[in-house]
Amino acid sequence: MRLFAILLPIALAAATAAAAESPAPADTASTDRTWRVGDVTVTASRYDAQHAMNLTNLTAQELRDREPDLELPLLLQGIPGVFAYSDAGSGLGYTYLKIRGFDQRRVGVLFGGIPFNDPEDHQVWWVDLPDLAASVQDIQVQRGISNSVGGMTAIGGTVNIVAAELAETPGGLFSLNAGSDGYFRQMISYQTGTLPGSGLKSSLRLSRQESDGYRDRAGHDGWAVFWSGQYDTENSQTRTNIYTGREVTHHAWDAVPESMLRGNRRANVETYHNAVDDFRQPHYELHHTLWLGDDVELVNRFYYIRGEGLYENYKPDERADLYSLDFLPGVADSTELDLIRRKWVRKDHVGWVPHLAWRHGRGRLLVGGDWYAFASDHWGDVLWAEGLTPADFVDGFKYHRYTGEKDAFSLYASERYALGGGLTVTGDLHFQHKRYAFRQREMKNFTGELLNGYEVTWDFFNPKAVLNWQTPGRTLGGTLQLFGSVGVNHREPTDNELFDTWTGGSDLGAQPLFARSRTVYAADGTTVSRVEWSDPLVKQEKVVDYELGLAWQNPRLSVTLGGYWMDFTDEIVPYGGVNDDGSSIRGNAGATLHRGLELGLRAQVDRRHSLALAASRSWDEFDEFVFHDWDGSVHDYAGNPVAGFPDRLAMVSWDSRWQGGARTRVRLRHTGRQHLDNSGLAERTIDPWTTLDLSCWLDLGRAGWTALEGATAFVHVRNVGDMEYETWGYWYGENWLTPAAGRNFVIGLDYLF
Repeated sequence: MRLFAILLPIALAAATAAAAESPAPADTASTDRTWRVGDVTVTASRYDAQHAMNLTNLTAQELRDREPDLELPLLLQGIPGVFAYSDAGSGLGYTYLKIRGFDQRRVGVLFGGIPFNDPEDHQVWWVDLPDLAASVQDIQVQRGISNSVGGMTAIGGTVNIVAAELAETPGGLFSLNAGSDGYFRQMISYQTGTLPGSGLKSSLRLSRQESDGYRDRAGHDGWAVFWSGQYDTENSQTRTNIYTGREVTHHAWDAVPESMLRGNRRANVETYHNAVDDFRQPHYELHHTLWLGDDVELVNRFYYIRGEGLYENYKPDERADLYSLDFLPGVADSTELDLIRRKWVRKDHVGWVPHLAWRHGRGRLLVGGDWYAFASDHWGDVLWAEGLTPADFVDGFKYHRYTGEKDAFSLYASERYALGGGLTVTGDLHFQHKRYAFRQREMKNFTGELLNGYEVTWDFFNPKAVLNWQTPGRTLGGTLQLFGSVGVNHREPTDNELFDTWTGGSDLGAQPLFARSRTVYAADGTTVSRVEWSDPLVKQEKVVDYELGLAWQNPRLSVTLGGYWMDFTDEIVPYGGVNDDGSSIRGNAGATLHRGLELGLRAQVDRRHSLALAASRSWDEFDEFVFHDWDGSVHDYAGNPVAGFPDRLAMVSWDSRWQGGARTRVRLRHTGRQHLDNSGLAERTIDPWTTLDLSCWLDLGRAGWTALEGATAFVHVRNVGDMEYETWGYWYGENWLTPAAGRNFVIGLDYLF
């Protein structure tokens, strides 16, 4: 791998809203050090809510009221433009996040300023980090393209997660929960507080979660450990996070034919009993902050992520040569047989995210960047095959192997300057360089002209500009803020977008999607060693994002309203269907346009009752897209909706506090129509749906049980009306749909000690 050294660092000055969707008071930008405003931790890796309207904060208090049987993406659905779902139909297992309809390949996720997205497939595998939300202080979600924080390539938005703060005094939390579909969770955490005379403090969390899943054969079993240690001096802070776990999850990533779903709402087309995904992903992080004075801050973040795991499937009627079984005696290459295969992957990801912030007069200058090196090793084994004996597989039977290497660096500079009269302008210049190298390794039938390799590089320049005006005086009895921005961003294709449309690097005879090839010969000049490819057919996508917004607030009401216009060239879009590994088949569309409106509202109705509303409406369509189908037909999709984007999202909740330590929440959630392919046909869509959820908490100490001081009991009931609805799917001969759970619940007890 190539190593790139970067000494220019980053930073993002901090000031954030006193409540989600609310602009910050003008005096919160007085320092870059970490502090707390309105139950939100402010750090230098965050956007400044005083200068951006397209963001929302999920506060520490809101996370304390979370539903513990839901993965983290599902906790974000009260934010405008955010949609999440799970394969299993319930809250655990493989879970996916969309912002403005863009899937999480194009949503940047930061944890403590460190990128979470996998460099190879751009995904965030939430399932590999069970119960992560239990170690989170708060979350900021910014919609639209990101600035340069962490070197991110974010198009739909950025999810910026801050790890739980370490307390000054000792204490802990024990949580025990149970619920529908075999859900059970145990969690205990403890904080040492600051040790006398040392400046040291630490915390430890242990979690276990399990569920049978709503769908058949969709169970999940996960455990996790999260440790943090911190050392403070007068002008520095050093923190280490080490967290890991293991998940074993049954496959439910395939949608279900609508005809099958009519007879069984819990159907799963995967019927093999041991079709499981088994993965571990330890993270090691070092965060160091040095204050070089009142106006200068230097931060360095180092990380290492090690991923390793497998998934297993039963494959009927497969050709022997595709799995190299024709190497065994008596097996012809054209023999068709049933088999069990297991696919493995190991990943190593190391990186550095430095940043520097300098506050000068009316301005704030940020310089920085990031660097990472990544390597993956993928291989497959046959565990059993029809007509063969166990002795043929005693030592394992490896039939394919390929490797991927990716390294990247980015540099940026950002200047924010107060022009006076409440007007602030920000300019951001961001450069990225990325290189990805793929190579199939010689393995049985994978040899000679069937061995493929390629190396691709990308260089992106992403300028952005923001104008923010805090209007003087009072407007309608409150403060008014106006916001506008324009910016450019790019994203390179993922690994499976660079290979054959229906197959990938593990499939014998599949070819990369490239325009040119070059045969490489051995030293004898006649024997083929491999084929090298160049000029990828799937190009990087480019977006120009225009944003306008306003925010108004008084002590009891805050409202934000924003609009966006995202103009794409070569957007990578779903073509319809999925490949053998359950990944959407994707490619470029010539030109697409995404427009939308987003509304956020918070109201303190009276001392006990509050109202929150998050809503969005989007129009996502092709301007230019001529699609050549696999059967040779040609379709002009110009003017059609883009598949996979819900056109409406809304959530409204009413929270109440009652005497005696009781709290309640009533929540209504609505999701609009989604197209399953790009044809625009109404019958190839997911119908809109609306659900009602109820929650109740009881502080047992305040309710009169003094012996249970610190204990809170709760119950969450979701989909009270037992609505039958689907969350995701695609069209492949008929509608294939992923069902969601009917009426379901979780009960639990949290005990602070």
